[in-house]
Amino acid sequence: MKTMQIEWLKFKKYPHIGKPLVSSKDRAWVENYVIDSQNIVRHKFVPLLHRVLTQRKFRPDESAPKNSSGKRIRTNKGKKERHIYYPSHLDSIIYSYYNDILTKAYEKYLSDKDYASVPVAYRKIPKNDLLEGNKCNIEFAADAFQFIRNNRHRRLSVIVADVTSFFDNLDHRLLHKQWKKVLNVEDLPADHYKIYKNLVDYKYVNENELFKRFQHKLIVERHKPNDASSIELKRKYVSKIYHLRHENVVAYCYADEFFREATNLIRVDKPFNQQIREKQGKQNKRGIPQGTPLSATLANIYMLDFDAKIYEEASKPYKNVYYQRYSDDLILICNQEDEKYFYDLIREEVEYKAHLEIQESKTHVYRYELDHNNALIGGIVKDGVVHTNKQLEYLGFVFEGDKVKVKASGFSKFYRNMKRSFRRGIHFAKQAHIPSNSLFERRLYKRFTHLGSKRRLKWMADCSSPTGYKRTTFYDWGNFISYLNKANAVMKEINQGDNIVKQYRKVWKKFHMLKKQAYKEIATRKP
Repeated sequence: MKTMQIEWLKFKKYPHIGKPLVSSKDRAWVENYVIDSQNIVRHKFVPLLHRVLTQRKFRPDESAPKNSSGKRIRTNKGKKERHIYYPSHLDSIIYSYYNDILTKAYEKYLSDKDYASVPVAYRKIPKNDLLEGNKCNIEFAADAFQFIRNNRHRRLSVIVADVTSFFDNLDHRLLHKQWKKVLNVEDLPADHYKIYKNLVDYKYVNENELFKRFQHKLIVERHKPNDASSIELKRKYVSKIYHLRHENVVAYCYADEFFREATNLIRVDKPFNQQIREKQGKQNKRGIPQGTPLSATLANIYMLDFDAKIYEEASKPYKNVYYQRYSDDLILICNQEDEKYFYDLIREEVEYKAHLEIQESKTHVYRYELDHNNALIGGIVKDGVVHTNKQLEYLGFVFEGDKVKVKASGFSKFYRNMKRSFRRGIHFAKQAHIPSNSLFERRLYKRFTHLGSKRRLKWMADCSSPTGYKRTTFYDWGNFISYLNKANAVMKEINQGDNIVKQYRKVWKKFHMLKKQAYKEIATRKP
């Protein structure tokens, strides 16, 4: 009998404190444990696992000289860091269950509100009656760009704002107030309050420190000898943290082992600063961890009053304003004569309603209008002057009046990953113990070309099957080319053509150029 799928009950395999849960063995008791509120009140949460994700930023410097193609030389602007916190496996399912409860309460709260369409991130918003599925960032960006196109006869201003360190600065008291609001209660139930307190007073362990403490005895998953269908857990030394996946590490240590040997690794304050502000003589603590299953929904709940106020002003008939919020990215499109009013309104209400601040360096104003040839032109506004060399950027896309493109930074990241994968393939192919010079091409084609862009059902090895494989319920969702194809289909009405497909026409050529260089280098391998 097939088990009914419960959306919040998902079993994952990333290494953490304590061995991972297994769906086949643990599903029943985990479900019964999580839905019992008394269990949650008594539950002892494990510290979060803190990881820093870094991304290099290359941007054209306005004062830099231009290259042969007329573009300014890009300079390294330093690394962008994101601090992500992962809960343990059981804690993650608990958070997922309460996220399901809060999401339903949030949607019910919004159901009779005029501004229900304003917050779009982390929600299931159907495309339309003719298309299946829900909208994603591509459709949300297209909606904003289409509004500009449909109102091309107006002189428009586009305000794109970003909130400073959004998750790190959420006011705990306001979050508590909004949590009660969506649940429609005077006081949070004991189990909800336990979740709230655990998030605002969270404890964490730095992943690198945890790895170093237990790297001589990490828990790995292995097939039993002479029985490929059976799995057992063993202890193993792993030399580098980036080898965890290759060695199939499923846990750093057992939970009781951690609390016995490594409690001194537990941190309370955030790794970069304490984020405690003095306000009206009282300590006003801020911030929740980014990365838990609850974080995204809480961010939407937190911004309820702000969304209501901005929409109230934007929806006045004589204004005809478009307003949308995707997490901490806001876009507002208005007449140019109303530009200053709405710019100041956003800044004031972010501080007054949300107790946050607008990040000036990432907040921009753009203006668009028809020229004498009836073409929609415009660009960024600096010191009151429109610069057409910098166009509207929103949710990973660039709007240029007559067409939409994917941001260049998306392609830069894609090509960096492609080069890194080839370098890694070269490294392994040159090892003396590997008999073949192969780059494992199939893996590279699947990840970086159109050959791997289609959605496929996954199959896994099965000795008992006549074919040697069995069908799973999981899908291979494709690669970056899949995303570009979808973006091209959505933006085609605006572009009146396959402009985004044209952006990646050189991928195949660059892929084979790297492949050729790789085999040339492998040919120099030691005998």
